[in-house]
Amino acid sequence: MSQDRPSWRQTQTIALKQAIQAAALRLFAERGYAETTVGMIADEVGIASRTCFRHFPTKPDLVLWDAADYDLLAHFRARPADEGVLTAFRAALRAGYATLTSEQRDLEQHRAKLIAAIPEVRAAHLDHLTSALREFTLAVAERAGRTPDDGDVVAVSGAIIGILMISQLPAAERSSPEPEPDQVTVLDDALARLQQGFGAL
Repeated sequence: MSQDRPSWRQTQTIALKQAIQAAALRLFAERGYAETTVGMIADEVGIASRTCFRHFPTKPDLVLWDAADYDLLAHFRARPADEGVLTAFRAALRAGYATLTSEQRDLEQHRAKLIAAIPEVRAAHLDHLTSALREFTLAVAERAGRTPDDGDVVAVSGAIIGILMISQLPAAERSSPEPEPDQVTVLDDALARLQQGFGAL
């Protein structure tokens, strides 16, 4: 995540990472996570294995990296300064979700299922969440005009990240052929409930 809009070079890097991740997830679905090597993924994209490792140092990173993280934080920081943290985040969530294509939404569902199903990825996800929480806490502190270690800032940041994490579990565990529920509606409902307790922040 970054506070500024990406440069041309960063945009190109994001595009390459998206291509690598798409190939990885496709091969994981076809061959299985354990059976797919980084070399296979690199061959699928037409790059050297070392290039793949440069962008994704570990195999779980191929699942955990999420380009939408950047957009969500950018939308959050772009909200009017007079909006509270939860109001701004809910609006940012809706704005970010609206920009996703159906393919990107399917990708999010696939990633969630892999995180839930593969112990190696699930363990690495905890480190990923710690990093995301640290950066999101800084953004919340900026908006609230408080320090990152302020009690309310820490509480609301952790609560929001927790909701994002827990909301993935039902989608990841679903095996029904029925359509997936609208995730942004589920998230917004949970955030609305949270806002009743943190509305003054």
